[in-house]
Amino acid sequence: LAAPSALLSATSALARRGVLLQRLDALETLTQVQRVYFDKTGTVTDATLQYTGLQRLDGQPAGPADATSLDRAAALAGWSQHPLSQALVAAGGAGDATAADPWRDVQEVPGQGLQALDAQGRCWRLGRAAFVQPGLVAAAVEGDGRAATWWGADGQASHRFDFDEALRPDALATVAALRQHGLQVVLLSGDQPARAARMGRRLGVDTVIGGATPESKLAEVAAAQAQGLKVAMVGDGINDAPVLARADASFAMGQGALVTRAQADAVVASNRLGDLVLAHGLARRARGRQRPGLAYP
Repeated sequence: LAAPSALLSATSALARRGVLLQRLDALETLTQVQRVYFDKTGTVTDATLQYTGLQRLDGQPAGPADATSLDRAAALAGWSQHPLSQALVAAGGAGDATAADPWRDVQEVPGQGLQALDAQGRCWRLGRAAFVQPGLVAAAVEGDGRAATWWGADGQASHRFDFDEALRPDALATVAALRQHGLQVVLLSGDQPARAARMGRRLGVDTVIGGATPESKLAEVAAAQAQGLKVAMVGDGINDAPVLARADASFAMGQGALVTRAQADAVVASNRLGDLVLAHGLARRARGRQRPGLAYP
C-alpha cells in the first residue's frame, strides 16, 4: 500500500500548488531525469512582452504611415497565442482581431510564424526573419538583440517589431536549484542564437541551443535519449508540442497552447517555475517512501 499511497500523496500536494499531473507514473520518471530542457519565450521569460517600437528595413525613419502596418500586423497576430503575437495585438489595439480583419486563408506554421492572404491575394507573413523573407539573416537586421518579429509581403520583409522581455521572477532560483539537485539544464530556444546565448548567461544554464525549429528540438531530445539520458522538457508554445510528447517527462506552462498542454505529462497551472523544483523534490521523497515497502519480505 505504501507505493500508491506515496504517489497519491505527492500528486495531491502538487495539485494544491497548481501542478496538475496528467500521467501518474511521470513522478517515477522524474526521479530518473538527468537533463532538463527549457523553452525560452513564455517559459523562462514572462508570458507578457512589452512592445517597444518598429523599424523599417529600408533604412528610412518610421513615420505616421507605418502605424497602418502595425495595425494590419496586429490584426493577423490575433490569430495566434504566441507571446510575441499577443504583445503585438495589444500594441496595435486590434482587440478581437479575428472578428473584422481583412485576412483569409490564415495559417500558423509552428516555429516560424503566420501567413495569410489580403483582399488582393497578396501573401503576407509575420514571424521569423527567414520565414518572412527567405535568406534574410536575423542578426543582420536585429539591432540590439531584443525579441523581435518581422513583417512583409510576397517574400520581402518591410518592418521589424521590437519587444522587451523579462525573466520570470523565480527563473534564476529554479535553474540554480535544479543544478544543485544534480540535473543538467539546457535552454532550447527558437530565438536567434546570439539572443538565446545572452539569456542563457543570465540564467546560468549549462548549455544554450538557439535557432531551434520544432524538428531540431525533437532531434536534440532524441539524440540525448540515444545517449542513454533521461530528459525532461518544459515549454508552452504549439512548436513545443512534439518535443514534449517525445521527452521522458514533460511540463507545459498553464498559459500555454491547448495542444501543448494536451501533450505534457503535467501542466504547471500556477505558472511558477519554482514548482518544478517542488515536483522533483516530492517525486524523490515519494520514491524513498516506496522502496522500504517494496523491499519488505
